[in-house]
Amino acid sequence: MTNSGSTLGTKFQVIMGKFSTNQFLSAIANGMIRILPITMVGSLCAILANLGFPGYKEFVERIGVSDVLTLGVTMTTNLISVYVLVALAYELAKNLNESSISAIVISVMSFFILTPLNSFKVAKNTVSALDISYLGSKGMFVAMVVALFTTWLYSFLTKKHITITLPASVPPSVANSFSALIPAIIIGGLDLVIAGIMRATSFGNVHDLVYTLLQTPLQHIGGSIWALLFLMFFSEVLWFFGIHGSLATSAILYTLYQPLELENLAAFAHGQALPNIITMTFVNTLKGPRHFALALLLLLICHSQHMKAVGKVAIVPSFFGISEPMKFGIPMVLNPVLFVPMALAPVISIGLAYITTILGWIPRVNGVTFPWNIPFLSGLVVGDWRTGVLQLVQVAVVMVLYYPFIRILDRESLTEEAQFAKEAAV
Repeated sequence: MTNSGSTLGTKFQVIMGKFSTNQFLSAIANGMIRILPITMVGSLCAILANLGFPGYKEFVERIGVSDVLTLGVTMTTNLISVYVLVALAYELAKNLNESSISAIVISVMSFFILTPLNSFKVAKNTVSALDISYLGSKGMFVAMVVALFTTWLYSFLTKKHITITLPASVPPSVANSFSALIPAIIIGGLDLVIAGIMRATSFGNVHDLVYTLLQTPLQHIGGSIWALLFLMFFSEVLWFFGIHGSLATSAILYTLYQPLELENLAAFAHGQALPNIITMTFVNTLKGPRHFALALLLLLICHSQHMKAVGKVAIVPSFFGISEPMKFGIPMVLNPVLFVPMALAPVISIGLAYITTILGWIPRVNGVTFPWNIPFLSGLVVGDWRTGVLQLVQVAVVMVLYYPFIRILDRESLTEEAQFAKEAAV
C-alpha cells in the first residue's frame, strides 16, 4: 500500500510538474509578474489622487495635481493590455528560444490590426482613434491570446525555415529583420483576414467577440467564491506534493481575476463605487498572512530545537509572505500531519474575507497593488483599517487551526532529539 501511494504521488508530481512548467502557462505567469512595476505606478497614482482626508481631493484639484495623477493611471492601468501583450510575447519567445524583439513587434502589429478604429468628434473635426477601453482590462484577454498565438506562430514559421536567410557577413540587426519578414507578412495577412471576417459579423471585431463569449463568462466564474476556494485548496495540495502551487495556478488566477482588479482600480481612481468583491488583490492580500501566523506559532509554543530554529529562520521572510523556509524546513511538503491545516488555511481566510465583505464589515479592495502581504499594513493600503484588523484576525484563526498539529510535530521532534542526545552520549 505504501509503495502504491508513493508511486501515485510520484506520478502526480510528474504530471503537475509538467503542467506548471508548460511554456505557455509559464509565459502567462512570468509575464504578469513583469507588469507589476506598471500596476504599482498606477496604484500609487490612484492612492495619491484619492487619499481619504477631508478636503484632500479638492486640494489636489485646485493645485492642478489631480489631472497629472489621473494621467498616471490612464497611461498605466488603463493601457494594461499593451503591457500584457509585450510581457507575454517576450516571455514565450524566450521559452521558445526565439528573437524576443521580433515576437514583440509582430505581436503588437497583430493586436493593433485586430483592434478597431473608431471615429470621434474633436471640436469640429472628426478623427480616427483607438478606443482606450480596448487597451485596458476589456482587451486584456485578447492581448493574452494574441501574444501567445502570434509568438508561437512566428516560432513555428521560423523553425520551418519559412524565412529569408542572409549571409553571416550581414549585421545581426539587418539579418534578424529579414528573417522576420516572411513570418510577419503571413501573420499580418492572417490578422487582416480575421479582422475582415469579424467586420461582417454582429460583433464587429475580435475584442467584442472574445469579451462577450469568453471573457465575461470567465469573469463570472472568477467572481464565484466557490471557484476561488477550490483554486486556493488545489494550490496547497500541489504544495503538499512539492510543487510550487502559487506558480502552478497563477496563470489561471491572473486570467480570471486581473481584469476584475483593473475594473476596481479604474473605479477607485475616479471615485466611483467598486464593482467587484473578488479581484487579484483580494486573493493576494486576503488569503491571509498565514505564513506569518505559522512562524509565530513555531516561536511561541514549540520546545524542540528543530521547530524553534525553523521559526527563527522563517519569521522575517514570513512577514513578507514567503513560506519556503517552513515548507522545506519543518517540512510541510509530503507531511501528512500538516496536510489539513495547510490546505484549509487559505480557504478559511478567503471565506472570512468574503463573508465580512458581503456583510459590509470591510470595504471592497480598491485594486491598488501592494507587493507584500504584510499583516495589517497591506490590508490598510488595499482597503482601510478594518481590512487590516481582519488580517490580524486571520493570523489568530490560522494559529488556532495549526496549533494541535504543530504540537504533534513538536512532540515528535522532541522525542527524536532526546533519542539522538541519548545515542550521542553512549
